[in-house]
Amino acid sequence: MNNDGDNHNDGDGPNATDSKREPNVEIPTHEQEIVRLRDECAQLEQQLQRQLADAANVRRRAQQEFDEQKRRVLAGITQELLPALDTFSMALAAFDQGTTDPKMLIEGVRMTRMLLTSALERHGLQEIRAEGLPFDPQRHEAVSTEAAPGVPDGHVVRVLQAGYLLGDRVVRYSRVVVAGQTPKP
Repeated sequence: MNNDGDNHNDGDGPNATDSKREPNVEIPTHEQEIVRLRDECAQLEQQLQRQLADAANVRRRAQQEFDEQKRRVLAGITQELLPALDTFSMALAAFDQGTTDPKMLIEGVRMTRMLLTSALERHGLQEIRAEGLPFDPQRHEAVSTEAAPGVPDGHVVRVLQAGYLLGDRVVRYSRVVVAGQTPKP
């Protein structure tokens, strides 16, 4: 076979096609790769530090807002309770001077209680009704039992200390006496 005049290229010569050559890829040295990874690590650490600082700032601002809101609420409640405190002070001053009829003093105490109750009710405080109702361990604390004619067993005979709700949450349980058989010693 004669290859004269034949431009056949077998890929071994200088005319080999580019498709048979491997692409020229530069492989980084180990040192270059270490430097690149250190830079990337440093950037990620900086991002993490910024994110942590941002989170700390959000927590701090939220705490400041909570504290400020708490101060405003307490200031509002205090403003509403001050008239009751003033009424107590006036009643005691009048009693100390000996110019007050005891009946007037008792009426002043009732008015002061009404001021306190209405101020607290405006903020959602409610007294728990108990007397004559079935005992409810979710709202009542049974202090004792006693036989009570005309009152069904398991019902509240009397309230020793009123309980209160704030919204639907019990702030203080009603301390009650419940109708039932008294235990025999």
